[in-house]
Amino acid sequence: MYMSLLAQITIILLLLVVVLALTNQDRRPYYAFLFLVFKLVDSILLRLPSTLGLQQGFDWNWIGKFLTIAWVLVFLWIGPLSAKNIGLTLKHHAGSIIPALQVTVVFIAVKGLGAIFMRAGSSNAITETLLFQITMPGLAEEPAYQGILLALMILALGGKPVSGEFQWNRISKWAVFITAITFGVVHALSYHAGFQFDFSSFLFPFLAALVFAWLRLSTGSLLFPILAHNGGNFTYFLISYLLE
Repeated sequence: MYMSLLAQITIILLLLVVVLALTNQDRRPYYAFLFLVFKLVDSILLRLPSTLGLQQGFDWNWIGKFLTIAWVLVFLWIGPLSAKNIGLTLKHHAGSIIPALQVTVVFIAVKGLGAIFMRAGSSNAITETLLFQITMPGLAEEPAYQGILLALMILALGGKPVSGEFQWNRISKWAVFITAITFGVVHALSYHAGFQFDFSSFLFPFLAALVFAWLRLSTGSLLFPILAHNGGNFTYFLISYLLE
């Protein structure tokens, strides 16, 4: 289990080194270091329940997700970011709600179509699965990835703290790309008697993270990324169950 963690952190570290080397002289390696530390602690916390045998009776990692939420709050308390910097606000940029709502609906619809065409099957514990998917993925992962990690990477590349009206530029696009790759890698890379990398498990989370990042930065809030993430997951598993 921790071999996959080591491999994931190594890949993310190499990616950070390459990107920092390619970007301008205003880069701030300190924030890249915080990016790595935050992700490392988050990954350890996610694995802690299974390591300690705390998942008995559950099909899904509820405790790990609650630990991620707690870690986000702790990092906000001790770290350099504010709640506004990571999108913990219900205030949205002017004119952003309707486009964000449209993108969210399309994303959920695409997830539903994916369930129809892929016929992936669903968990036996369908009630727990649907309760988990409509709540925990977005509430835990969006503040972590599109909140803290994205904000740290923008700062690491020499950008300004994310607050107020946002302007897309080279730095923000690089930051979104790196955060999306990180999200994809942690879903795709695993270790089971050898390292395994599932490309589809990388590609779909990577593409989803690009959508979530657009929603986050365009609106100034994590609300729509959370709605899209949870709504998409819920729709996917519900349709998969109904088609069985």
